[in-house]
Formats: sequence, structure tokens, C-alpha cells
Amino acid sequence: MSDSGSDSGRALFIMTEPVPSAGLPLTRNGIEYAWRELARRAGLADLAAVRFTYGDTSFGPARRDVPEVRVIPCRPTAFETIVSEASSPPSWLEADAVMPAGMSLPVGDSIPVLFRGQGFEDGTRPFAERQQDGSVLFYADIVAATCFMLSRWEETVVSARDAKGRFPDSAAAALRLGFTDRPIVDEYALVLREWVRSLLSGWEPVTGRFEVRLSHDIDWLHRPRNFRQLTRSLAGDLLRRRNPGLAVRTFRSLSEAAVEAAAPWSARRYRAIGALAGLSRRHGLSSTFYFMAARPGRFDTGYDVGSRLCRRCIAGLRRDGHEIGLHGSYASFDNSDILAAEKRWLEEVVGGGLAGSRQHWLRFRVPHTWRLLEQAGLEHDSTMGWTEHEGFRCGTCHPFRPFDVEQDRELSIVEIPLVLKETTLMYYRGLLPDAAEALTFELARRCRQVEGVFTLLWHNMLLDREKREWVKTYGQILGGLARLAGRDGRGPA
Repeated sequence: MSDSGSDSGRALFIMTEPVPSAGLPLTRNGIEYAWRELARRAGLADLAAVRFTYGDTSFGPARRDVPEVRVIPCRPTAFETIVSEASSPPSWLEADAVMPAGMSLPVGDSIPVLFRGQGFEDGTRPFAERQQDGSVLFYADIVAATCFMLSRWEETVVSARDAKGRFPDSAAAALRLGFTDRPIVDEYALVLREWVRSLLSGWEPVTGRFEVRLSHDIDWLHRPRNFRQLTRSLAGDLLRRRNPGLAVRTFRSLSEAAVEAAAPWSARRYRAIGALAGLSRRHGLSSTFYFMAARPGRFDTGYDVGSRLCRRCIAGLRRDGHEIGLHGSYASFDNSDILAAEKRWLEEVVGGGLAGSRQHWLRFRVPHTWRLLEQAGLEHDSTMGWTEHEGFRCGTCHPFRPFDVEQDRELSIVEIPLVLKETTLMYYRGLLPDAAEALTFELARRCRQVEGVFTLLWHNMLLDREKREWVKTYGQILGGLARLAGRDGRGPA
């Protein structure tokens, strides 16, 4: 068998026809979904311009004069292998090594190869290459990688959960194998773009525009309702989380809240909302504020979103062009009745429908929570981020419709991936402000390289005594993000 002959290429594909294991997203629907997602990011608006073949499954026009992109499928057991604790780290290729000759990639470093085509796992074949018949053959299975990341398949088969019932970062293949900070689906799409460009003379892709999305979870507004709530919070910090430092911060925060002035507009957390909104406007950006409509509970403060002052706060934010979203309570991620009731109550307060949501504590059950959000009539969600790390939980910074591996379908809800939250910078990373700025801009530049969206979460604890040094830092971060997005009149930095 020759390495690049057209006949051998066809035979090779027949030999590697995918035979999906139960529950894998590599069905015909899943393969077609992954191709659409890759093509969209690559800027290939007309899918009929290229014939796409995966294994013995073809998509697109059958005419011989249409250029073809072929992908060799990985082994049917590859998904199970990569989530195994014994899995080997992926190989990493220099960015230029995955591209057609003479073309470059905006990603300046190496790229991980999650899955290689069956029979070519030894890495002796390139990422992709032109064939004698003019087609492009991918030895790297970018389709399987896209399905794996965007469906979050591993969260449906790995049973590990943390104390809050979440899929833990430590159980993720991306963390174990070292690519949590890489939007690999988007990077693969840019590689695909250049190979398609080599096939279509004169073709120009539809390019995306880098965007900054600021978001704020409003977990706290009013003082604790009773002493029991204070003691439960402290007990959780000391006994369950075994974090005395966090307990001290909780005690200080709750104690100060209990003695704040009676008028909540003078309270720091209300003022912090105004400060966050003002900083966004100052830098030509807008924010999404996620308010809770939860009953008081063990993990929910249960502030009254319908109070006169909270209504005034929300109305003012909307007048200034900010979005109001639902911050689903601790239990709502797995309960359609609770989620629907909270959405109705917040919509009554807002005076209209809600489009977006984020789950409290980033609690999520894939794909069940996506379905509940879809059923509740929400249009987009922004929960999919790492709980203790920064980066790209779904391998992308582009908004996308997830693939439901259990129902074998693309969902209607749009996921806007969460890239970074300030608690990661302050607590899990323990960074000083200068280092936090540097990490933030590094991630934002990665998003800009792949024409995606940098989504940042900053809670309304901005003016808390222990965090006031971060007010200046947050303003500097917004200034840098505005420059990256070309919002300050000077263009990208």
C-alpha cells in the first residue's frame, strides 16, 4: 500500500469504518454535528463546497469535481482509553507542522493530538497531508476530538463527583493530560481552514471577531436571615471543606453584613454591583448579571430578589444596557420544577423573559442540566467552566449548541463557555494582582487567536474589605481586554 495513492486512501477508509460503542457520540448524527462545528469555526459557510468523508461515511456533494477532506477515524475504544487514568499523554506537534507548506497558524506554540486514526497511532504519519487524487487526508481524528470535547462525553461515563456533586476537574482528561488551557477544537478548526484554503483556489473564509463577555454572579445581597445560616456556613468551611482561612473570611463577611446599615443601597454588595456596571461602561463593555431567585437554603442565601431595592437595582442595570440572567440555585441543576419556578419569579421581577443562565457553584449534570435549561425556555447558558482552574472545559471559547450523547441530537440551548473566574485567581491559584492580570491576558489572547469569546466571571464582592486591592486590578484587566477587543479606539493590543 502506497502512502499517498488515491486507491490506497479509499481502501484505508473502508478498513477503518467507525463502529461506535454504546453511548459514544460517533454516530452519524454526532459525526455530522462535529463537522458542522469545525466548518463553522473554520469559516466554511458553504458546506457543499467541500465533500467530507469520515471512515466510510460521506457528507456533501457526490460530484468528482468537488474537493474532498477525509478523516481517518480513531479506534472505537479511543474514548474509553483517554478517560482511563492509565492513558498516555498526547503527542504535541509544532503549529507549523500541522499546516500545509508555506502556511502558518496564529497559535504560536505546539498543538496536542488527542486522537489519531486507527492504524496510525504510532505518530509516523503527519497531522494531515495532500493525496495524489487531490484530496486532503487527516491522520489526526479532529472529528472524534470535537465530539469528545463539545459533548462532554467523559462526564457521562466517569462516576467521580466532588462534595457538591460536580464532575471534578481532577477527573478530566484535559487536566491529567495537560491541555486545560487550550481551546483545541477551535485550534483544529483553524488548521482545517488552511487545508480547505489549499483545496479551494481563491476561497476566503468567513472570519470571526474576538469578543469579551463580562459576567457577575450575584450570590449575596442582603444580610443572613438568621443565626442558623451563619453557623451552617462556618461549619461547612471548617468541617466539610476543612478550610479555616475560608471560615475566617466567611465569619468576617457575614458579621459585617449583619451590622450594615438598614438601607441595602448603602451596603457594599449593592455598591459593588454599581461599581462593576460602571467599570464595564467606562471601558465600552457590557455585563451580564446573574441574579438568584432561590429560597433560603443550606447553600443559597435566599435574598429577596423581589424587594423594592433589588428591583430598582435590576431596572437600573437594564437601562444601562446590561443583561439580566438567572443564577440557578444549588438544587436547580437537577430539578426542572425548581428551575422553572425560579425563572418565573425572576422574570416577574425583571418584567420580561430571560435568555441566559448560570448554575450556582457551577453545578451541572451532563447532558441532563442542558435539557432542563432547554425545557425551561432559556436560550443560552454559561456554566461550562472549570471549578478550580482556568481554561476551556469544552475545548472551545466559541458559543455552541452541545451534543446530547444519550439522545443522539444537537440541543437548542447555546453554551457560552466560561473561561476564567476571579475566585480561581484569588483562592485556587493564590495569585497576586500582577500575576492575575498576566494570566487573564494570556487566556484572552488565546481566545483572540481563535476568533472566540473570552468570558470572565467576577462576583459582586469587589468592595469587600479583603478584596479592595483588586478594584484597581479589575479596572486594569478591563482596560486591557477593551484594547484586545478594539473597544478603546486604539485597536487590538
